[in-house]
This record gives sequence, structure tokens and C-alpha cells, in this order.
Amino acid sequence: MLPESYDWRYRVISSLLSPRDNPAHYWLAAAGLGLSGVLMLPLVEYLRRYLKTIAPRTAKVSAGAFILGIIALICASFVVPRDADATFKIEQLHEFLGRSAAGLLAIGMLCACWCTWKGRAQLPFALSWVWSVVTVLPLTGLFVSKALLVLTRIEPSWAAPIRAALRDSVFWYLGFWEWTGAAGVFVFLCAAVFLTPAQAQETAPSRTEA
Repeated sequence: MLPESYDWRYRVISSLLSPRDNPAHYWLAAAGLGLSGVLMLPLVEYLRRYLKTIAPRTAKVSAGAFILGIIALICASFVVPRDADATFKIEQLHEFLGRSAAGLLAIGMLCACWCTWKGRAQLPFALSWVWSVVTVLPLTGLFVSKALLVLTRIEPSWAAPIRAALRDSVFWYLGFWEWTGAAGVFVFLCAAVFLTPAQAQETAPSRTEA
């Protein structure tokens, strides 16, 4: 629907939300992202109740980080540059809200992972494994890419080889990490719903009988 082609591997989500970049259908992307944030809120309470029996304080921190991240996400979907002459402050605010949402959601996911690691003896192994994969792996990849970017600034002589090696790779582009993170959050919340102990107990007799 964009005036020009959109490749999720290289372009950021903000391009879909901006009336400047997507004048005809920006409202659809903004409404979808905002609605996604609203629909995540009940799952946050579900997670808090589920994890508080293992680590009450960490469960509260996780829920608080999720709620703040969702609020920042909803705000970021509507605070966007609206024309070519938009002030730099609007772009800065949108970038701040977007990064805050990503960081807070990551904190919430890490705290939830810590709870599953702590209570791994009483929780399904699949839940801990899925949460760890969709949380730690993307964060590790993002951290490595940012570390390489910092190295190019600290040691300019390393900039050319690093850029030459990664310039044609999707790992060099923020858009790839944004979409990967969005998919990770989705899988994380799906695992919280479908890999609960109650369902694991329901399937236990059939495995035993088999």
C-alpha cells in the first residue's frame, strides 16, 4: 500500500505509520499497532498471576515493564512525522517512544524468563525453552550488531571491513530487528497461553498411556 516498495528486512515499521511516508494508509497501520497494544494488556495480567507463585517481585517487575512498554508502543503509533517539514523534535519523540517500548518489553520478557528458570522444576520445559529462544537470541543479535557499530566509532580503521562484511546483510538494518522483535513478542505471548501447566497436565495421562 506504500507509494514505493516495502521490504520488511530493510525498512523500519515507522515507515508504515507515518502520513509522510504512507499518506493513504498510515491510519491502518497505526490503528493496528495501537489495537495490538490494547489486546496485549489482558495477557500481562495473565502472566503476572501465573508467575507470582514463583517469584512475586520479579513478576511485578515484568508486568510493570510490559505495561509501560505497551503504553509507549501505543503512543509511538500516533506520534509520527506528518509532513516533510515536520520538526526534528517530533522525530526524536517518536524514536524515543519506539526504543522505550522495545526496551521495556525486552525487560518484561527477560524477567519472565528468569521466573521460568527459577521455577523450571515445576514448569513445563517447553515454556522455558521457547521463552528463552525468542527473547535471548534476538537480543543477542541486536547487541552484537550495536557493539560492532560502536567499534566502528571507537576505532575508525575497523569501520570499512565491518561495513563491507555486513553492508549487504539484513543484520545491519534496524528494520530486520524491529520485525524480528515483533515476531518474538508474539510467539512469547502465544507460548504463555498455550504452554501453561494446566494444559501440560491434561496431556500427561495420554503420554503415560502411550
